[in-house]
Amino acid sequence: MGRRSDQAGTFELLAKLPQQVVTLARLEYENAKREIAQKAKRGGIGALAIVVALFFLFWAIAAFVAAAIAGIATVWPVWLSALVVGVGLVLLAAAAIFAGIALIKRGIPVPEDAIGRVEEDLGAMGEVRFNASAAPQADRAPRAPSMPKPGEEGNWR
Repeated sequence: MGRRSDQAGTFELLAKLPQQVVTLARLEYENAKREIAQKAKRGGIGALAIVVALFFLFWAIAAFVAAAIAGIATVWPVWLSALVVGVGLVLLAAAAIFAGIALIKRGIPVPEDAIGRVEEDLGAMGEVRFNASAAPQADRAPRAPSMPKPGEEGNWR
């Protein structure tokens, strides 16, 4: 059974293998870089939310100071309003801190997708068997062939 003229032979395919492995590694590296950049961006947004919370907290402290001064100077309305504003700013700061912490925890830059693809690639490479090791030996029970025979349809890896 001959091969068609548009099909590559075994030696041609083996000659292409090193370049394909290098290309695969380069692409996975680029995917990992892109994934880390996306997760770092989310972490940066979380850090920005914490900075905003600290900004509100700074003004909340100023409002509490104003409330204490107004409380001493007058009897009720001025310091009470300053106290209410200060409590509102503290609540805003707390909400921003919790949102920032949640975004930072969710955005730890680990390229999980790229790691999964590399593990799949390594698993596929581990399944490759050379002709000498695929032949059943006398001391082992013969195993079902994992590759189709020539002329059969199947997954030719």
